[in-house]
Amino acid sequence: MKKQQLVKIAKEKEDVRRKLAVVARKLAVTANKLATIAKDKENVRRKLAVTAGELRLKAKQQNKIKIKLEESEVRYRRLFETAHDGILILNSETGQITDVNPFLEKLLGYSKDEFLNRKLWEVGAFKNMKASKDAFKVLQAQGHLRYENLPLETKDGQSVEVEFISNSYMAGDVLVIQCNIRDITERKRLEQIKEIKRLFEEERLKVASIADATHELRTPIAIIKGNVDLAMLNKEKNPKFPRNAFLAINYEINHLSSILSDLTLITSRAGELKNKIIFEKVNIKSLVAKVVERCKTLAYKKNISITARNIPNKVILGDKVYLEKMITNLVKNSIIYGNKNGHTKIFAKKTREFITINVSDDGVGISKEDAPHVFERFYRADKSHSSDGNSIGLGLSIVKWIAEAHAGKVSFENIKTGGSTFSVSLPLKANKN
Repeated sequence: MKKQQLVKIAKEKEDVRRKLAVVARKLAVTANKLATIAKDKENVRRKLAVTAGELRLKAKQQNKIKIKLEESEVRYRRLFETAHDGILILNSETGQITDVNPFLEKLLGYSKDEFLNRKLWEVGAFKNMKASKDAFKVLQAQGHLRYENLPLETKDGQSVEVEFISNSYMAGDVLVIQCNIRDITERKRLEQIKEIKRLFEEERLKVASIADATHELRTPIAIIKGNVDLAMLNKEKNPKFPRNAFLAINYEINHLSSILSDLTLITSRAGELKNKIIFEKVNIKSLVAKVVERCKTLAYKKNISITARNIPNKVILGDKVYLEKMITNLVKNSIIYGNKNGHTKIFAKKTREFITINVSDDGVGISKEDAPHVFERFYRADKSHSSDGNSIGLGLSIVKWIAEAHAGKVSFENIKTGGSTFSVSLPLKANKN
C-alpha cells in the first residue's frame, strides 16, 4: 500500500512537472513577445526622439528664417521709406497702387491716401490716361517698361521730368509690379547748362575765326588792289605789266574763292551740300600724285619732303574736286604741324570693301586736350602754326565732312616716335544715299 501511494505521488508530480513545462514554454513565448514589443517601443521611442530633435531643429531654423524675413522686411521698408527715387507698387492684374514711398509723395505733392487703391492712370500726375493704360498693357505683356524722359505733373501743376523704369516680379506667390521714378530735373538742367556753354563756346570760336577769316581776306584783297594800282600807273611805261598784274590778281582771286568756298562748305547744311556731290570715276593714284605736286611749294618753305608709296592704281566713285580738297587738306595739315626738315608720308591700304589713305607727319602730334576737337569747325590746336592755306580752323572739319559725304570715315592716332597719322577710309563702291 505504501508503494502504490508513492507511485501515485510520483505520477502526480510528473503531471505537475509537465504542466509547469507547458506553462514555462508559454511564459517564454510571452516573454519573447514582450521583449519584441519592448524593442519595438524602444525603436519607436528613438525615432520619436530623432523626430522631436528634427522638429526642434526645424523650429529653430524656421524661427531664424522668420527673424531674417522680418529683418529683411525691416531693411526693405527702411530702403523703401528712405529711397531717393520714387517707388510705386502696383497690382499686376488691376494696376491699382498698393504702396507708395514718401519720396514720391513729396515729389508729386500727393498724399499716400491719394495714391493707394487708385489705378496708375487715375493719379493726376499721369495726365495722359490712354497712354498710361497702353503702357500698363505693355508692362503686363513684357514684364518691363522704361521711359528715359517722362513728363509728370505735380499736384500744384508744375512739370517734373522723370526717368520711369518698371518691372514685374514675384513677391511670395503674388506677381507685383514695381515702378521706380527718378527725378531728372536737375540732370536736365545741368545738361542744358552744359549745352548752352557748348553753344557759347562754339559761337565764341566762330566769332574769333570770322575775325581771322576777315584778316585772311584782307591780304589777297590788298594784293589785288596793289596790282591794280600798279597796272594803272605803269600802263604807259610798260604795256606788258598789266598782264603780269592780272595773273597775280587771278591767283589771289582763286585764293579768295577757296577761302569763301571752305566757309560756305562748312557752314551750310549737310543735306544741301551732299546734293552737290557729283559721283564719277576717280583714280586714287593719280589723285594723290596731283595733291603731292600741288603741295610741294608749301612743303618747300619748311624743307619737308612729301613721299607717296603703296598707292593702288584703283578707281573709285566719288567727287574728284572734293576728294582732292580732302587729301590736300590732310597733307597741308601735316606740313603746318610737321617739323622743319621733316617728312610727310602718304600711304594706302586696301581691303575688300574700303581703301584707306593715311597721311603721317613727324611733328608734335595731337595733345589730349586737342584730341576731342580736331574735327570741329573753327577749331585750331595751335594758332602759332597757322598758314595762308589753313588759318581759320576749317581744314580737318572739311576732311570729315567730305569723308562722311562719301559714306567714309576719318580718324587719327599719334605716333609713338612723334607726329600723327590721319586716316580716311572710303568705300570702294559708292554709297549715294
